[in-house]
Amino acid sequence: VIHVERSKKENSCLRDISFTALGCLGFLWLPPITVDDSTRPKFLNLIAYEMCLDFQNDFEITSYISFLDSLIDEANDVKMLRKTGILYNCLGSDEHVAKLFNEIGTGLVPNSEIYSYVRLQIQKHYKNQLMTWLAQVYHDHFNSPWTFLAFFGALLALALTVIQTWYAVKSTPGPCYNFCKNFTRN
Repeated sequence: VIHVERSKKENSCLRDISFTALGCLGFLWLPPITVDDSTRPKFLNLIAYEMCLDFQNDFEITSYISFLDSLIDEANDVKMLRKTGILYNCLGSDEHVAKLFNEIGTGLVPNSEIYSYVRLQIQKHYKNQLMTWLAQVYHDHFNSPWTFLAFFGALLALALTVIQTWYAVKSTPGPCYNFCKNFTRN
């Protein structure tokens, strides 16, 4: 399971994208972005400016838009980013924002080195088969706190039953053991 979270830095820039793995959970940290009527022309102009050969650049804007385009495919993706405080939608519906990033991101050639470490960490997190199974179990069976509490209660009851059975089978002889032993001999 990978949770997308807002970057904790106050003045974050486009390069402040990172990934942290904690057990079977992963956290993708993204800087906040506001999407409004000026977003499309602004990003298209910045991308066109990056394509000019007048100066040395690393295609940071192009790479950032490509990365966001890889995260945003449909309106539900925009909704998730909006709920986490990463994306502020001043454009209209989530469908418009998804369409905007899918159109801007089409045909871009990003710098593959800028976010390669983040992509590598995400891929490494997904390739861990045990973590994938744990995440699947968590997502399918423990989607509410009540299911977790019920499972923990069932495990506790099972453990107490095993302990009770163990002590019943392996109990030490009590004070009446000798009396019963003598009584059965006579």
